[in-house]
Amino acid sequence: MITRPLVIPATVQQVARWHTLQSVRDSSVHHITWRLECAGHVDFDALDAAWQTVVNRHESLRSRFVARDGELDLVIPPAVDVTARLIEPVVLDVDQAAQEFQRVAAELHAQEFHLEVGPMARLALVRIGAQEELILTVHHIVVDGWGTMVLLNDLSAAYASLVRGEKPVFTNDAVSFHSYAEKLRSEAEQGRWRRSLDHWRTTLDGIVVTTVAYDREIGRPTTVGDPGKTVRYRFTAQADLGGAALAQELGATQFSVMLAAWQIVLARGGERELTIGVSSMNRNTRSEQALVGFLSNVCLVRAAVDDQASIGEVATAARDATWNLLSHQGVPLPVVHAALPEATRSRLTNVKLILNCLGSIGQDMTLGDIGLTMLQAPNRASRSDMIVSYWDGSDGILAEIEYNTEVYEEETVLRMMRDMDDVLVMAATDMDRPVGGVRVRTRSASAARYQRT
Repeated sequence: MITRPLVIPATVQQVARWHTLQSVRDSSVHHITWRLECAGHVDFDALDAAWQTVVNRHESLRSRFVARDGELDLVIPPAVDVTARLIEPVVLDVDQAAQEFQRVAAELHAQEFHLEVGPMARLALVRIGAQEELILTVHHIVVDGWGTMVLLNDLSAAYASLVRGEKPVFTNDAVSFHSYAEKLRSEAEQGRWRRSLDHWRTTLDGIVVTTVAYDREIGRPTTVGDPGKTVRYRFTAQADLGGAALAQELGATQFSVMLAAWQIVLARGGERELTIGVSSMNRNTRSEQALVGFLSNVCLVRAAVDDQASIGEVATAARDATWNLLSHQGVPLPVVHAALPEATRSRLTNVKLILNCLGSIGQDMTLGDIGLTMLQAPNRASRSDMIVSYWDGSDGILAEIEYNTEVYEEETVLRMMRDMDDVLVMAATDMDRPVGGVRVRTRSASAARYQRT
């Protein structure tokens, strides 16, 4: 029986995130908090026991970090004692319950994780009268969005067993994060990333990073950890149909169509040469898909959008770029960045716009037999100028946009989303329309315009 902690080098992605956190303005920028509205009463004792079971099961949730001699180690103890929290605020006016849930979620989200101590996840049940919410917060240095979904599925299964008075039993052993980390290190040492690095050097040569034009300038470059918030946008039914029709016509994914719509909006907003970040799940095998860990990556997509190109042609190019990107998504962005020529690196100090397809993440969730609904994230800091994340659910496309509040007003974000909506609507009936005939209200700019100090 293993009683001593397992110590391995942290992954490249974790090292980069750790370095960012040493100087970031707000450390909560890398917290992932899911507010989950419960459709029934939660047995707190069963929840607490289920939470301990899940933390025991997954290495990432028990891990901590130790920096010494210029290196960063990931330390994984064989066991960590954890408890869920039960929070029952006193609210005299029932109408204030929604506001109190938001306040508590924001407070829990902001609480610091001590990376050198751990653990890297916490769970609370907030109960106000008959209303209940689960608040799950994990640190992105150990878990990404997909991993959070795996975690919640295991929590649901464990909770269901405990409510029945049974010991939780899982059909498969948990996938170990340390095995994944060792695989990454082996790939780097054996030169397996060489082909992809050559691809990125060629693809990113001469890039111009794009952003949405700022509502106000702050006299310095925007950076990770600037003040931020989220806003939600529900695409119209006509946009849903238009996007689906274009995807079917071109044999493309919904993601490629969304990427093309954003590219068209930015191109018509003033920038023809575009570089946008794409959040990749980076989980190609069943083992990786079952892993609770930080595997996601950010890749860059370039496009040159001409006014004479049609909506369909831009979407076709986005489709091809997406498939090409997936062939090279495995190389972590910090490794790509370090391999680029100095002139290119200087233009790529920070990815300003990122598109993130969440797919089924956050959909059809349960805790045992209790339905869970994901509510708007309580973020208070921004990772980029804007990150557009969207779900393609049964009732249409829902987007949640995280944005930098120092440079943008909320209306600017919503105006951009309405422009994307309009492009998708046009795609349903007129995919041959030239981009030059698309009218938008959004204004775009080269990020270099704002890179002065």
